[in-house]
Amino acid sequence: MNTKQSIIDAFKLKTPETSGCVPVTIFGGGVWMVRRLKREFDELLDDPQDYARLIVDATKELESPIVYVGSGYGNYLPAALGGTLKPHELGPPEMRAPIIKGSADELDALDVEMIENDPWIAKLREAARLVSNEIGKTHIVATTAYAPFTLAGQIYGVEELMRATMRKPAEVEKTLQFTTQVLKQFYRPLLQEKAITMACLADPTASGDLISARTFKNFGLAYLQEIIGWLKSQGVFTWLHICGDTADRLELIAQTGADCFSLDYKVNLVKAKEVLGGKTCIAGNVDPVKYFFNGTPDSVAEASRKCIAEAAGGGGFILTSGCDLPPTVKLENIQAMMKAACL
Repeated sequence: MNTKQSIIDAFKLKTPETSGCVPVTIFGGGVWMVRRLKREFDELLDDPQDYARLIVDATKELESPIVYVGSGYGNYLPAALGGTLKPHELGPPEMRAPIIKGSADELDALDVEMIENDPWIAKLREAARLVSNEIGKTHIVATTAYAPFTLAGQIYGVEELMRATMRKPAEVEKTLQFTTQVLKQFYRPLLQEKAITMACLADPTASGDLISARTFKNFGLAYLQEIIGWLKSQGVFTWLHICGDTADRLELIAQTGADCFSLDYKVNLVKAKEVLGGKTCIAGNVDPVKYFFNGTPDSVAEASRKCIAEAAGGGGFILTSGCDLPPTVKLENIQAMMKAACL
C-alpha cells in the first residue's frame, strides 16, 4: 500500500486502493538523519556518495516512499550567493548575516548563475542524482529548498523583510523576483536530467505566526504560483510546507497550485480538509514535539489514527508529521506513525 504510486494517487486526490490504509511518509528528516549518526552537515555532504548512502539507508529503514535530498541544507543556497554559514549544535547551519546590507539594489551585482560555481550546490545535485539512480524507480525523490518568500528573508534579513512589506514594498518585490529566479536556476539541471520526481518547497517565513494573510496574498502568493507553475510545467510534483497556523490562508494556499500542502501541527485538520478537500492533497500533521519527541510509540500511533479519522475520508491525504522531525527523535516513534497508517 505505502508505495510511490500510492503517494502519486494521493496527489491526484484519489482514494487509496487498499481499504483501511492511507499513504504515509516522513517529512524532511534531514537533520534527524545527520544527527542520528553524529555527523556534521559539511562533513557529510563533502562526499555526495556518503550523503546519498545515508539517505537511502534511512529511507529504506523507515519504509518511507518519499526521500528529501537537501533537507536541512536550505541555507546552502543563499550561502552560494555570497552568504556565510554558522554551525548549529543540533539544528542545520544558519546564515551568519543577511547578504543585503542596505538596499535590494545590491542584487543588481549578483547573477543567479553564480550558484553554478558553488561546490556545495554541485554536491547536493550529485547526491540527488545518486539517490535517484538507486531508488528512483520505487521512491519519490525530492530535492528541498526554501520557497521565494523565505529565501528572500535569508537574503534580505527576516526582520528587515517584515518591515519592508509595510514600508518598502518595491524592495520586497525586487528581492522576490530575484529569489524566484534563483530557485529556477537551482532546480533546472535536475529537471532537465529528470533526476527528481518532486520539488519540496519550505516556506516557514510565510507562517501565520509571522505574517498576516494579507501580507501572504500581497507578496508570497504570486511568487509561489510562479515557481510551482514552472516546476509542474517541467514534469515534477510539488510539495509545499508552511510552518505555523495557516488556517486563515488555506483558500490562498489552494491557489498556489501545489500538488500537496503539508500542514503544520497547529492547523486544524478538519478545517483544512473542508477548505482544501477536492482541490489540493493535504499531508499532516502529527505534532513533532508533543508526540515524536516527548511521546511514546503508543501516543504517536493514537495521534496518527486521529489524523486519519479527521482527514483521510475521500482521499487526497497523506499521513506525516506536522513539521520536520526534531533531531533527537527515537526511531521507534517514527516507525509507530508508519505502522499506524493501516488500521
